[in-house]
Amino acid sequence: MISNREKMVTVLGSAHFQPIADLIDRLTSTERQRPNRVKSSSNECGYTAACVLLLVAMFESYVSRVRFANGSSVPNDHRHALAVVKFLYPRLRHRKSLEDIYILRDTLTHSHLWEIEYEWGGSTPMALKSAALHPAYGDKKFAQRVNLKTHRTKALRLSVFPSRVDRTDLLKVFCTIWKTLLLFEQADRFQCYVSHLHVRFRGETVLFSSLQDELQNAL
Repeated sequence: MISNREKMVTVLGSAHFQPIADLIDRLTSTERQRPNRVKSSSNECGYTAACVLLLVAMFESYVSRVRFANGSSVPNDHRHALAVVKFLYPRLRHRKSLEDIYILRDTLTHSHLWEIEYEWGGSTPMALKSAALHPAYGDKKFAQRVNLKTHRTKALRLSVFPSRVDRTDLLKVFCTIWKTLLLFEQADRFQCYVSHLHVRFRGETVLFSSLQDELQNAL
């Protein structure tokens, strides 16, 4: 019996697309309730956080594919996805926005602990009085990229309170990551080809990229 041998690389890539679409469907099926200075609703916060983390996981998967496609030209000590992107695209204009996304990723993944003091009962539902990040959290990039007066990142203005993230943060993350993937695709479809990919969304087959419009329309 003749056997065949082939090779593959363990890149999930677009396997993340349908789960992301399903989460966006659940999130945008409810009317947005604007977050206050302290928190968003549990539904808004939870689905947003899950989508952001999956988007970053998907992005890192494609960065691994980019690394593979570029072979030994990428040094092995460039272990972080951002390091790989900056090495291959040193003139990337939105690199600060990508850095902001990783601030949010860290905030959600590591559950950054803030001690927040607020007032309630007045005209504002929860009026922020003070917020202090536990000293065990945050790092050098956090200190560089976060405005501690607004508690938002400097480029994309993403919330760094895990309790306050909402679909506006998700839309910014989605758009920035998608723009970067299209840049990879423009450079070489072998390393990344995503513009043609579809998902099922509310009973229809749609381009994955169109989910950005769904989020925009749900604001």
